[in-house]
Amino acid sequence: MAASPSVDAECPSSLRHVEEAGELEALVQRVVASGGQEAGAAFPRFAAIVSKYQEQPQLLDPLLEGLVQPLAALLRSAAAEPAAAALSAVRGVSRLLWQLSVVRGYKTVLRFFPNDVACLEPVVALLVHLDALASPALAAAPADGSGSAAAAVPRLDSGAQSLWEAQASGYVLLLWLSMLVLIPFDIAIVDSSLAAAPAAASSTAEASGTESAAAAAYPPLVGTILELCQRYLASPGSTREMAAVVLGRMLTRPDMAPALAAFLEWGCAALAGTDDSQRASFLVPGALLLRDVGCTALAFATLFKLGQRSALLGPAARVFPHAVQLLGSRLAATNALARKLAVKLIQRIGLVYLRPRVAAWRYQKGQKSSIAANLSAPSGAAGGTAASAASQAAAAEAQQRAAAAAAAAEAEAEEDVEHAEQLEGVIEALLQGLADRDTVVRWSAAKGVGRVTGRLPRDLADDVVASLLDAFFTQGASDTAWHGGCMGLAELARRGLLLPERLPTVAPLVVRALEYDVRRGPCSVGAHVRDAAAYVCWAFARAYSPEALGATVVTLAPALITTACYDREVNCRRAAAAAFQECVGRLGSFPHGIDILTTADYFTVSVRQNAYLSVAPHVARFPEYFEPLAWHLLRSKLRHWEKGLRELAAQALAALVPHRPAFFIDQALPFLLPLCTDPVLEARHGAVAAVAELLPALRAAGEALPPALEAAAAEVVPYIERGRLTRGKGGEIMRSAICRLVETTCATGLPLSDEQQQCLYAQLRENLRHSAPEIQAASSAALAAFAGHCLPHAAAEAQHQLVQQSVAALQEVGNVAARRGGALALGALPRWLLQPQVAVVLAALAAASVPEEAAESRDAETRVNAVKALTAVALALLGHPPEGVSSSSSSSSGGAQLGGSSIPAEAMQHVADGVIQPLLAALEDYSIDNRGDVGSWVREAAMEGLARLLPLLLPAAAQQPGQLPHLLELTQHALLAMLRQALERIARMREAAAACMQQLLPAAQAAGVPMAAQLAEAVQGRPLEQYSNLEALPPLAALVVHPPLQQTLLEGLTFSIGGMDAQLSAAAGNALADAVQEQLQEDLPALEQLGGNLLALWRHQRRGGRMCTPLLLTADLLLSRTGMRDLQPPESAFPEQLLELVRDEIKGCTDVPRLHAAAGVLCQLAGGTEPVRSAALRSALILLANRYPKVRRYAAEQLYTMLLTFEPAEDGSQDVEAALELVEGTAWDGPLAAVRPARAQVFQLLGLPEPVPVAATDGASAAQQGDGVAQQNGAPPVQDENESYAALLTHTARGM
Repeated sequence: MAASPSVDAECPSSLRHVEEAGELEALVQRVVASGGQEAGAAFPRFAAIVSKYQEQPQLLDPLLEGLVQPLAALLRSAAAEPAAAALSAVRGVSRLLWQLSVVRGYKTVLRFFPNDVACLEPVVALLVHLDALASPALAAAPADGSGSAAAAVPRLDSGAQSLWEAQASGYVLLLWLSMLVLIPFDIAIVDSSLAAAPAAASSTAEASGTESAAAAAYPPLVGTILELCQRYLASPGSTREMAAVVLGRMLTRPDMAPALAAFLEWGCAALAGTDDSQRASFLVPGALLLRDVGCTALAFATLFKLGQRSALLGPAARVFPHAVQLLGSRLAATNALARKLAVKLIQRIGLVYLRPRVAAWRYQKGQKSSIAANLSAPSGAAGGTAASAASQAAAAEAQQRAAAAAAAAEAEAEEDVEHAEQLEGVIEALLQGLADRDTVVRWSAAKGVGRVTGRLPRDLADDVVASLLDAFFTQGASDTAWHGGCMGLAELARRGLLLPERLPTVAPLVVRALEYDVRRGPCSVGAHVRDAAAYVCWAFARAYSPEALGATVVTLAPALITTACYDREVNCRRAAAAAFQECVGRLGSFPHGIDILTTADYFTVSVRQNAYLSVAPHVARFPEYFEPLAWHLLRSKLRHWEKGLRELAAQALAALVPHRPAFFIDQALPFLLPLCTDPVLEARHGAVAAVAELLPALRAAGEALPPALEAAAAEVVPYIERGRLTRGKGGEIMRSAICRLVETTCATGLPLSDEQQQCLYAQLRENLRHSAPEIQAASSAALAAFAGHCLPHAAAEAQHQLVQQSVAALQEVGNVAARRGGALALGALPRWLLQPQVAVVLAALAAASVPEEAAESRDAETRVNAVKALTAVALALLGHPPEGVSSSSSSSSGGAQLGGSSIPAEAMQHVADGVIQPLLAALEDYSIDNRGDVGSWVREAAMEGLARLLPLLLPAAAQQPGQLPHLLELTQHALLAMLRQALERIARMREAAAACMQQLLPAAQAAGVPMAAQLAEAVQGRPLEQYSNLEALPPLAALVVHPPLQQTLLEGLTFSIGGMDAQLSAAAGNALADAVQEQLQEDLPALEQLGGNLLALWRHQRRGGRMCTPLLLTADLLLSRTGMRDLQPPESAFPEQLLELVRDEIKGCTDVPRLHAAAGVLCQLAGGTEPVRSAALRSALILLANRYPKVRRYAAEQLYTMLLTFEPAEDGSQDVEAALELVEGTAWDGPLAAVRPARAQVFQLLGLPEPVPVAATDGASAAQQGDGVAQQNGAPPVQDENESYAALLTHTARGM
């Protein structure tokens, strides 16, 4: 069956029905028609469809009857004759049913299985048969179960392997059996073995003694089921769980007391024999595993749950010591599953000890309040006073009745409490489980605490709650104890067992849990505690009325919203937001709840930055929440172990300033300033970062700092410098914060003494020479603010010295960090400081943007910074400061800001010659190091600079006729360079080039730049994504019809065609070939012009390395797929010139991919006319004796393809057929000595003179000759490039 489109492509949440219902039914019909033989083939598609509805399994319900019943009928037919059943069919059908049960749930699927009494024995027989086939060793075991159920624990032998192989069939048959064992008759009635041989069974019982007599007390069929389930319990997997379900349902029948006793004996033996062996690690969980209401539970626990309490008190006393022993065993110490199951068993035993009743003293919420009423309660009118009073009276009366009933129940309960000693052990074990190191154990223990407490008298239950509060919420308690305690509180609250009188004590503990975060080494723990605390609040909202919570709301609401806005972990923020929403909806007493929920919901708090900078400021508008939010940042988040979070917290604190500026002047800054010199790194860094962000925020709010705070803030950096707190551990972290503080200190205009100014400048100079790029960037930003604030009134010599120091750092040899910082510093200086030395600055930056001659001295980051600095200096000269630098600071010392149309001719000349031309030169930077094409960083920065500068210059140049032609030429050059980048290999660069062209083209069109209109038609309005996914290549390649753009288009597309990305290479090649075919196919003069541009590009890039192979591949592509093959001499000189360039490329070449490409071009040229034909054919034949076997083989393949259409000379001197046979029959990748004679014969057959090899001299062998012909005199010996491992990797990546 043909596969339909993938079912995984849709979003499951959008499904409304089973779209493949017909296909599912057809698959089942196909399986039924084949008797189950096609089940294996149908399973993959069946599973794919059903799994699509994993999140919405209820959609399968209308189809289940039609799917399950036919498949179950096949199993029923196989069960009727187990020996004749096909094993593959049974397992295939079982896999289909297993898939349905996994997705929909086994209880739902089980309803459609046959439940006839007659099915019980056949299903057991089929299960025995399959088990025997899977394990021949088990086939000899007794099938009647006599004596086996009470024997020793079964072996974990080859039967386990059969369970691994037939897991689905065993699971489905056990699932069916779990329903059949519930028949409303004595199982002995349907046991055919009893009716067939009663005498044999009686004699066996008399001979077996006491043990067999005990076993014979239940039917042999039950013994068989017991034996099978015991074996399956020792097997890992889902069959173990279903076997436990069968045992739980069967052994709790009233007529199964003997079997229950036998299983208890077997289970207690398993528990008593726990050790660290492999057998115990499977057997102990298997002996305990069963089904609970929605999850896996303990086998014994299920027995105690389903059976009669009076019948289980004795077994409980027997099993309890073994459960406690298991919980403290060595196996449990290393096995979380064993501990979880032990806790589960202990809690079930505890429930058996207690009478099954609901505590009458528990808190009951009473009449459920309307959510709409809760939401409108704060704005209710006074007219509802009477109704409110009546409601309160009714509630009071109901509480009085409940109190009277509780008192009576308590009096009775006090007398009925039994097994106090055992209950104490149960509660102790459950409380111990609450502090377990694994979450699953803590969760099971929490549910156990809730269940057991619900059956205790009020006084004893209150003791449990008190023990929980005292032991798990102390200062020295572990994080697991806090987490378990929170889950225990939530379970108690959900059941109404945490009485309202306890809430004033519990609420502060929950608030502490919402803030729990303990440092552990380089990180912290506590996210799970905060998540559980939010769950406690959610439980409070569902369990208590607003009146019961009372003043607790005032404590919980700020803590919840603070966690929702400022927690580090997304799951904690979401949990707190969900709990807050639940409280607002159900209680209606959270202040401003609806107003907050419009912004702070489950989704808006998912992104940390949005939660900190958008949601929290909105919440802080309300007075009840402002100070909790602010103090949480001040006391907690600014001391956090994560640097990024401290910086974000500082920004979040500044975002709160507009709501209450006085708080930050009176309380926040006095709290933070002393911490700026704290010995703890985290506190010190957070305080400095916060002060740095608060200063501009307070200035924007119109608040002036008191003189004392101004002096303290100005003294922070000098004090840190005197304490040498930027050295040693954490020094780099502090440097960034200090630079930001210097920036904001200067930007806000804080008064600084001369000594403080010198200290700040020294700190900035030191940080500019730091090796970390982020520190240099922060320092350059701070330098811009420092220059605008402190240098306008400085002496001219000091101003001149600052510029000279930056230029000297840029030219420093051997210190790349200093050069990077020098470039950034020059780019940050204001216009009035640069103007006196603008020529020196531009010359130094232009020189730094050019790659150095020595490869070891090159630094791409320095060139990037220099290019960005050129742009920044140009913008400053034009009166447009860079982003992040205010125009006021750039023009604070003389000189009005220049407009776009009032640029002086001198400034324009400086920018055009000293900036634009170096930026255009930077677009030719294709430097490569071990990080890849690092030159792309420089090219991208240059494009962005040109896109910002040229739109400013072009309008102003229109008023200066002398400058306009030169600027138009530069703009056209820039557009062509960007067009080339938009066609090259790197997707990021293609997007950046397209964005820059779209930014530049409107101004270029308005100024009349040549070809700007044609470029705009192809580029403007096109999404940038099309450049990265290659959809924009065909429209750009269509510009080949314009001759001025041809060389640029060819250069960009050629570079992509020769790339290692096969998808890009194919897309670029197809775009170029299709464009030439559609636009220029019939126009030979235009093709000749295109060929001339290709040759011009080739000559420009000759022997350049980067473009050699791409040019050869492009020439091969154009000759094979376009009309350029029709350009033949004597009408066209293109073939001869191309042949000359190709032969020059392969002369002494050792690059295998280049030789491959050259072979293709030579064979294309050999298919033309004379004189190119013979020369190209001779050069191609020379490659047949190349030193590299793969080059010889590839050249022979290309030559053979060419000769198939080769027309021999009219004089009969060429025997093409014989040459074809010789080329085809020769192993060209064999030894070179055997290849040379064959090549000589090919020369003769094609009527070409054979090249004369030069005899080896000075010990050099003929094999060292590059192509078997004479090398030029004095040429250096050619090295085998395959001796380089890197070259071999390159060739492998190219598929060579």
